[in-house]
Amino acid sequence: MASNTPNLGLLKKDPVTDSNDTFNIKTMLNDNWDKIDSAMGNIKVPDASTAQKGIVQLSNATDGTRETVAATERAVGQAFQYGIERKNEVAAALNSIGVPASTSETWAELITKMASVIRATGNATTSDVLAGKTFSNGNANELTGSIPICGDEFKSGVWSNSAGVTFVNAEMSLSGGYYPPGTKARPQITDLNLIPSNIPKDTSIFGVKGLLERLSTTDRNAIVSAISSKGVWASSSDSNGVLADKIRQIQTLKYASGSVNASDGNVYVGGLAFRPKMVKMYGRYEDSSNPEFYIPCFLFDTPMYQMYGFRCPVVHEDGYGLSGFGEVIHDNAITSSGFSVKAYSWRYNSIKWEAWGN
Repeated sequence: MASNTPNLGLLKKDPVTDSNDTFNIKTMLNDNWDKIDSAMGNIKVPDASTAQKGIVQLSNATDGTRETVAATERAVGQAFQYGIERKNEVAAALNSIGVPASTSETWAELITKMASVIRATGNATTSDVLAGKTFSNGNANELTGSIPICGDEFKSGVWSNSAGVTFVNAEMSLSGGYYPPGTKARPQITDLNLIPSNIPKDTSIFGVKGLLERLSTTDRNAIVSAISSKGVWASSSDSNGVLADKIRQIQTLKYASGSVNASDGNVYVGGLAFRPKMVKMYGRYEDSSNPEFYIPCFLFDTPMYQMYGFRCPVVHEDGYGLSGFGEVIHDNAITSSGFSVKAYSWRYNSIKWEAWGN
């Protein structure tokens, strides 16, 4: 028995029950085609959008923003390739700053790692950071500092003490660089006057013990008086150098004395440690009946008015002269270590003598 399709009502024959029916072109073909044509003519397919299904155009673009076209296989492949390349770049960038990453990680994992990266800021330069230390600033990464690390230094310097206090202000030029805690800078301050002979005795200045002995006013006046007493004029206003020169001007005399027996009237004295400049002798007159009478004699190394000495007339022990004449000695009776003189009137007596020289 014949039937109709549910949607368009097309006529269908049952091959079993209708096999003997005559094939009717109109009902079996034309009417069915008319129904199909009519149904198709009424179909209206809208353009596809994100809100409804519909007709859509294909596109190979991989950088567009339209929402009314569909990507082709080629576009999808290119986009995938671009994604792989960008992933490689992201992983490489993370590795370059010390963050381990690989393309086998998902984008979510890579994004998490990128978010953890601390972006460098600041304005430090290589001249602000110690040598050998690396750092980053707002412009670059992996920079290396250039400030040298310095150690102890020993350098010459200059000092000043305008205020005259017990300390001096020392200055020295240090090498540029960083000095760790505990570093020592030793300035060598030089003063050519800082020597023991310029520092008072028993006084120490910067470890230099003085040797200079200064005279007190009392000591100076005593020295001046002693010099003047030796026949060289001196004053308390004289400097030490002037006083030293005046001390050297003092004539220092050597002295010897003794006695000798003039049994034959001749006096011989030798073995002195100096050449006498003047000799004084005196002894009793030979006449033992007059023990209070003396004969003095004087000798000179340098002639005085062409005489080298003289014997005085007989004198009383009280000092007044008696009758008689003295005698001039014309010959030099002084030797390099003694003297000699003959006085007949000294016979049998002990003669005392004194000698002076330099």
